[in-house]
Amino acid sequence: MKASDLSGFFLRSLFISASLNFTRMQNLGFAYALLPLARFRENEKQRQVAFLLRHLDYFNTHPYLAGAVLGAVIRIEEDERTDDAAKGTDVTRLKKSLMGPYAAIGDNFFSGSLRPLAAIVAAIMAWGGFIWAPLIFLLIFTPLQFWIRVRGFMEGYRRDWQGFIYIQSWDLPRFAGYLRRVSLALLAVATVIAGEGIYRFTAQNWPRPGLAVALLAAVLLSYYAVRRGLSPLIVLYGMMAVCLIVMV
Repeated sequence: MKASDLSGFFLRSLFISASLNFTRMQNLGFAYALLPLARFRENEKQRQVAFLLRHLDYFNTHPYLAGAVLGAVIRIEEDERTDDAAKGTDVTRLKKSLMGPYAAIGDNFFSGSLRPLAAIVAAIMAWGGFIWAPLIFLLIFTPLQFWIRVRGFMEGYRRDWQGFIYIQSWDLPRFAGYLRRVSLALLAVATVIAGEGIYRFTAQNWPRPGLAVALLAAVLLSYYAVRRGLSPLIVLYGMMAVCLIVMV
């Protein structure tokens, strides 16, 4: 398949959740993403309908990893050596086996780790009077998730059934743990500077190198404490207490 054709499929994969429904979740968006392939591969209207019906069963996964499933499905549907019945079975098995794990991985990494980290960083910068704080959020969150979408789709198309090995090689659950630890440390700092009086103190002393070093040390110390098994709540409240004592 040409690169231009694959680009079209990938762009359609960005809208898989646009027609989300409570009955079969993302099935309409998935079938829509495959519509050009149905028109290209099947000349008869009846066969096009049969093609799309294979993809109107229940489907629901994390939207950022849905493209990885779509790429693998396209590769299976392209196979001239396999009849329609076998393709239908393979496609169903593939979608059912991948959508659950991909949903868990995506929710844990994107919704539970990367997005909160980007939001905390942007909030701290907004409290500091940085007008471009919303742009910082986008710069932290968007490039990585878009790159994972692109690579997931391409590797799914290239490897079909083995595409999950590439997703697995990213080790996103472990990376998510690192991001959550950093987020916790930053959240402790953000909680302290959220108060109006402390905010003014921070705003007045922000240019001082000593304060910047102290904040960096606090982030690293919190990260190390959580990694050593200390309760995140203890780290959070402990950091608040230390900061309040220092600033009194």
